[in-house]
Amino acid sequence: MSKPVIDLSEIYKPHPRQQLAHSAVEQNVLYGGGVGGGKSWWLCAESIQLSLDYPGNRGYLCRQKLTDFRISTLLDLKRYLTATVIVQDRGKQEIVELITQHHQTENYFKLYNGSIIFYGGLGDDQGGLSRLKNMTLGWYGIDQIEESTEEQWAWLQTRLRLQLPNIHYKALGSANPAPGWVKQKWLVDKPEDYVFIPALPRDNPYLPKNYESNLRKSLPVEMVSALLDGNWDAIEGGNFVFSWQELKDASVREIVPEGDVYMGVDLAWGGSDENVAVIRQGNKVLALERWIYRKEDAADSITKITQLINQWNIIHKNVTIDAISGGALVYSGRKKLNYNVTPFVAGETADDDIHYSNRRAEMYFQLQKRLHEGSIHIPNDRDLIAQLASIKYKAPQGEKKIQLVSKEEMKKEGGHSPDRADALAMAFYTGQIKNPQIRWL
Repeated sequence: MSKPVIDLSEIYKPHPRQQLAHSAVEQNVLYGGGVGGGKSWWLCAESIQLSLDYPGNRGYLCRQKLTDFRISTLLDLKRYLTATVIVQDRGKQEIVELITQHHQTENYFKLYNGSIIFYGGLGDDQGGLSRLKNMTLGWYGIDQIEESTEEQWAWLQTRLRLQLPNIHYKALGSANPAPGWVKQKWLVDKPEDYVFIPALPRDNPYLPKNYESNLRKSLPVEMVSALLDGNWDAIEGGNFVFSWQELKDASVREIVPEGDVYMGVDLAWGGSDENVAVIRQGNKVLALERWIYRKEDAADSITKITQLINQWNIIHKNVTIDAISGGALVYSGRKKLNYNVTPFVAGETADDDIHYSNRRAEMYFQLQKRLHEGSIHIPNDRDLIAQLASIKYKAPQGEKKIQLVSKEEMKKEGGHSPDRADALAMAFYTGQIKNPQIRWL
């Protein structure tokens, strides 16, 4: 029996860039770099073809948020799965239904040849994530991979171990240009067996006639450069607090640790967050420590912080602890044990309340000043740098005070809680600064 052929000609005719991505021999394929290039269509079609190429294959198709997946990628996947499959055997053709089962509770499609396509959300699908820990996969695909973390990508890599005859494992991603780990891995580091296939709206002949020209008229200049021209550096100059290049420079800078030791501690708010402590001496970060979040269990964090204070011989007042939400119990627990640590309340009035809406904004722009000066060293930690690169600011209507996009807003937009970034900023925060550079003044 020959290899099954999926007939998508009525709904999917891959253009040259999509064909190039379909034919990539590398295991780790990133496709996209702009809007309108047919990213989701390519990803769904490639996922189905992998399921047909290897009967009994298992794959996981996902996006950071399950709700986003359901209203985007899943719709394209369902459309493709209704296509005709032609199986040839000894010159005869047999037409079969592609899907034999769609389990909407467990989130998977079972195909006629025994292959299974699981789907879910990497960041908010707790049931799916629990199931994923026990999965053995032949492929996986992440739509809008820039919304995810490198740790999530690495974890999925460990699942590629399904034993099938002559199987070629595949790890797929689609992306829009954004500063972060995706750009670093595929466009800068370019490890072996990784390939980036760029695709822009002008590569897609099936878009509406005026699609690109209308967007060029309506989008800001930096978004035109990024989303229509595929410039991965364009949006770094937008409302992002930190430059990706400055962050990378700080991660390789050689600095001698001098003076007192300080520690910043950010405590988790929920199950997808993490507890983080950053220890620095002078302008050099010495350590980044993480430990597991446990609901309503402050005792572990109190013990961990005590161990770090003693290990690094830190003066108590040089320890800054997030003292709201998840950190409130930990901070009060330290005080009860006569540790005179410094509380940090993000929403409090800034020391420089002329320029900053609250203490969190002041803290981050103080860190920005240090990075502009090239005076500090930070860990070469991908998630830390990606979190810092995602911090954005805004100017409320009629205001001249800098305000940051909140953690809650970042999560709603599909981002992640910047726990490592907050801990680093707290470790370097020393209070009032004056005369910041504010572009709209």
